Amino acid sequence: MKEISMLDHDNLEEFRDPQTFDLEDEGYYADWPLTEQWTRSLGGPLLDLACGTGRIALRMAAEGYQVTGVDIVPEMIERARQKAIQQGVSIDWVVADARTFHLQKRFPFIYMLENVFQFFLTREDQEAMLARVREHLEPEGCFLFETRNPTPHNLLEVRHPDPPKYTLPDGGQLLTTEEQYYDPMIQIQHYTRQLTFLYPDGQRQEKTLHTDLRYVFPQEMEALLFYNGFQIRACYGNWQQDPLTATSPAMIYVCQRRS
Repeated sequence: MKEISMLDHDNLEEFRDPQTFDLEDEGYYADWPLTEQWTRSLGGPLLDLACGTGRIALRMAAEGYQVTGVDIVPEMIERARQKAIQQGVSIDWVVADARTFHLQKRFPFIYMLENVFQFFLTREDQEAMLARVREHLEPEGCFLFETRNPTPHNLLEVRHPDPPKYTLPDGGQLLTTEEQYYDPMIQIQHYTRQLTFLYPDGQRQEKTLHTDLRYVFPQEMEALLFYNGFQIRACYGNWQQDPLTATSPAMIYVCQRRS
């Protein structure tokens, strides 16, 4: 069996290039309505865990909320900081690991979006992150996060059958192709993406990214949360708040500290 903790690649490599990340992520806000709904219900200050380049943090700050954004990748935080300056909003940006951070404060609402949960590849990683979340939650506070539902479609079928194309800032093009292999023994999907940059001057650059993603099954998730001191307040199968079923694309949980 492959030792999960001994990766032969940088599992965060795709996030070292925040400009390309933003290009591929541009316009995605399916998670905004539900996240904002819980924000209004619970109030601030907010902790955006694994905040990336600030996609949601910036929007929350523009709504008037006090936001702290934490991410392990310095390049993402630097990009987020630049965007905050451009947009004239104030956010407390922190470069830190979600498994080990200590902010010496608590929040009524913590959220972690875009399937970041899948980057915690072992139970030890998952539990370390949940311990930090629990430490930073107010007694009645809530933690919202999502992860892909381990359906046959998500596990075995290519996510984008038609390779997407993006227009680069200089007018060039970015072409992406992908392949994946799921190892059921360790519940890890080994994901390979090929990025081809076609520049206006005719130059071509290729980059290969390798990512390992961990899948957790619904009953396993319930046990993981329970034994790490959480109770589930709400569970959804998509961002439209439909119930979680065998064919749901996502598993979205809102949980709070179990007394």
